[in-house]
Amino acid sequence: MATADASMADASAHRLDRRANGSPPPTQSKRDKRRQMLAERLANLSEKFSKDRDQAFREQLQKIQIDTSLVMRVDPYVDRPLDNFEEDQRRLANGDAENQSAPRSLLEMAGPRFSQWMETVQDLVEQRDYALTKYKVRTTVFVKPIDPVG
Repeated sequence: MATADASMADASAHRLDRRANGSPPPTQSKRDKRRQMLAERLANLSEKFSKDRDQAFREQLQKIQIDTSLVMRVDPYVDRPLDNFEEDQRRLANGDAENQSAPRSLLEMAGPRFSQWMETVQDLVEQRDYALTKYKVRTTVFVKPIDPVG
């Protein structure tokens, strides 16, 4: 019995060896191919992200710092706090094509949030001006001027 078990084990091992060596590897199904392609793409994207991660974070940090410094330069107590920035934006829009070699200004390096913030502040200034004008018109129309008695 022991020899029969040993001979069966040898025969089955020989059969497995012959199958593994003689036959080509089984073809992959569509699902396996798709899974393998997705795994390769994910590995490529992960590798690219890990390489570019530090640079991307540095660029984002620089934009945040520039936006913060631009906001800090605004004087909220003047009548038109964003006039300087508006002039710079007009100059950039008009002179972009002719002066490419000059260093970039802070407005060019600012992130998209600063331009959104500028638009919001401009809208608030317009609302304030409208309210002040409306108040002035109401007071001049509805309040009688005092006649000095002389």
